[in-house]
Amino acid sequence: MPQFLVMLGLCFVLLFGAALPARAAEYDATLDQLARLQALAAEFCTQSDSADDPVLLTLTYTRSGAYSTTVWAMTAGLQNSEFDAFVEQRDPTLSELKNVGPLTLPNGQAVDFNHLLASINMTYRGLPTAGGWGGDCMELAQAYSGQASDAAGYADLMRATFNIDDDGANSVFGDQDLRADLDSVIVGTQISADSDLAATLRNYYANLTDYDRARQFIMLSFGSVNTGDKSFKEVVYNTLLQDSGAQLMLYLNGMWQLDGWQLDPACAPALRGATDLLAEYLSGCVNGERITGNGSSLAVMGGQALAEALTVLGEYDAADAVLAAEGSAATPAPDSDTASAVINSATDALREHFNVKIFQVILLILGAVAVFVLIFSIALLVSHNNPPPKKRRRK
Repeated sequence: MPQFLVMLGLCFVLLFGAALPARAAEYDATLDQLARLQALAAEFCTQSDSADDPVLLTLTYTRSGAYSTTVWAMTAGLQNSEFDAFVEQRDPTLSELKNVGPLTLPNGQAVDFNHLLASINMTYRGLPTAGGWGGDCMELAQAYSGQASDAAGYADLMRATFNIDDDGANSVFGDQDLRADLDSVIVGTQISADSDLAATLRNYYANLTDYDRARQFIMLSFGSVNTGDKSFKEVVYNTLLQDSGAQLMLYLNGMWQLDGWQLDPACAPALRGATDLLAEYLSGCVNGERITGNGSSLAVMGGQALAEALTVLGEYDAADAVLAAEGSAATPAPDSDTASAVINSATDALREHFNVKIFQVILLILGAVAVFVLIFSIALLVSHNNPPPKKRRRK
């Protein structure tokens, strides 16, 4: 029996010891791939003699699926097909970065790596809320829509799936998404065109704790706040509503109304329940401490840029509503370090790749063909119902 117990213990040690290196190997291998991808992006920019940003090329390359829609292209940046072909030729294994999924970090926690990179992409472009925590709060509100009457009721229901250990199979806002949202804001503000993205991630995740993560996120997103006071929930909720990038996402998902350009009152309780849960989580991570900072240091999309984005999407009434709410239809919003330039460049690129007039001509041609087919079908039907008279046979 003693020998059996010793052997059993040895097996546990071997299994446990093998698990850690495997996790570390996967983490290191993924970041090594990311480093190779950025190196190729830098080489591509040099060879093509372009003004492209290697970091942006790297981040946009890794986006796929839900992160490659028109809205993501407009806000996070268009993907470069020439660079995609360049990577495929030089190192086709890097396409694995488009579908990494959960990645175990050095501290043993898991993060949705593709969500992390896509949200870093948005933060890097000046839109830290829409593609991160704001978008996940919106999805959580949609998932529980109509199941409660007030914010407290929604929050109670949402606790069943919020921040649970999940890879997205059972929750729209599980722990892997939550970590990606917070980490993307922090890392996204640390990088520039000259940054080593993989090295920045390695440095950030070395000895990372939930306290450090939450504290940095709060300082960047909300500035100086007392997380132990009930007003902190108001701060989180209002920050989401005042973010123009989040307004764009809410409007496109039917949760933002044209009248007064504001949140649909019917959606308010569920969305408030989601942001209240996030505020509770953040407060718990920092033990309800008062966080001192110099105010939110994140860039935000200006109203003019939001109107531009909606115009490109064909949402003309919404664009007018934005400008009316801004009270300055003729005066562009200040463009300091905001996302205005980002949206303008993205909309220009979309116009270049999507000519509205050509699209209208194609629609007219298709319409004409449809009308012709309809008339032809009616003629055949009439001909079938009214056959020509039969000739009499001569005797």
